[in-house]
Amino acid sequence: MIMVGSSRHTLLFSLFLIVASLVTLSEGRSVYVRNDLGNGILFRIQCRSDDKNLGAHTLNYKREINLPITAKNFKTPTLSCMMTWNGQLHVLDVFNSERDGKQGKDLKWSIQNNRPCLFNYNTNKYDLCNYSYS
Repeated sequence: MIMVGSSRHTLLFSLFLIVASLVTLSEGRSVYVRNDLGNGILFRIQCRSDDKNLGAHTLNYKREINLPITAKNFKTPTLSCMMTWNGQLHVLDVFNSERDGKQGKDLKWSIQNNRPCLFNYNTNKYDLCNYSYS
């Protein structure tokens, strides 16, 4: 009888570990946002997920910030950022679960004056530039 109870507990504990590992893997992605506006242009960024303010940051030219993606109810939230430079406000969803949820890699953004560009892992360049600020 003790063996049966122990086996059942071992099985339940193993299933718990598998589920916990899957949740951890889904949270292991990040979004990187890089200031490519030009030398001497300060870039201010403040991002929020669906449930959390990630704080305000100031980035010098060619510097970047790492924004970890966290799971909420097994669904990754939207990360929306307000960005200012040269006295102008711009908004960009740097992560949207519907748009980006199936990508298995980190998202890397190059913030440029006219448009944001996403890093293309196939070309190793920031050449996916069909996005715009709101």
